[in-house]
Amino acid sequence: MAEANLYPAEMSKRTQFIVAVGLVAGVLYLFSDSSWVETITKPIPVLCMALVLALQLDKARYQWAVIAGLLLSATADVVISLHFIAGVAVFFLAHVAYIIAFLQDSRKPFLGRAVLAFGYGVIVYFYLMTAGDLGALAVPILLYALVITTMVWRAAARVGVAEIAERSGWSGFLGAAFFVLSDTLLIIGMVVRPIPLGDYLVMLTYWLGQLGISLSAVWQRSGRTTNK
Repeated sequence: MAEANLYPAEMSKRTQFIVAVGLVAGVLYLFSDSSWVETITKPIPVLCMALVLALQLDKARYQWAVIAGLLLSATADVVISLHFIAGVAVFFLAHVAYIIAFLQDSRKPFLGRAVLAFGYGVIVYFYLMTAGDLGALAVPILLYALVITTMVWRAAARVGVAEIAERSGWSGFLGAAFFVLSDTLLIIGMVVRPIPLGDYLVMLTYWLGQLGISLSAVWQRSGRTTNK
């Protein structure tokens, strides 16, 4: 892939318009007092990220898997407001899509990174079980914790791999980390205690997470030997 295509000097006007729509929708969601405005605007930022990727001409399996994850996430944004467990199930599928994406160009185990990712999940889950009351959510949250920590492990496994663009590796990992932080804040606020400005922090870290993963797909090198 040509360097100019990998790191474009500037966004096209079409992309700028899509980004602007996503930003406006995000602001409306955060500051609107109307439930119907929130319902409409909540999935738009993530849908805009998916659209930007879908309009790229040089998509490979990595990009398609990330697009699938974004579309599933946008669906979950709506479903979770109607039924929490159903929304969590759709987000579970989104993380599976991201895991598939991250496995496209690195399947190295990086066991130390796995220990850190799953160790974080164990600590948070233990905290939720002891400080809060998961009740009927105990098993669904456990399964979700397993898939999201796997997702962040596989994102971390792309960092520093020679065949992967450095910016793609780091943006994917940081995006996955922000996603985990967002879900951590959400579940702590639900079952332990409310977090000051929790709703804003959850959504901002969530969108940063999706943005990081999306940028990893924009910057991912194609046509190179996969390091497995």
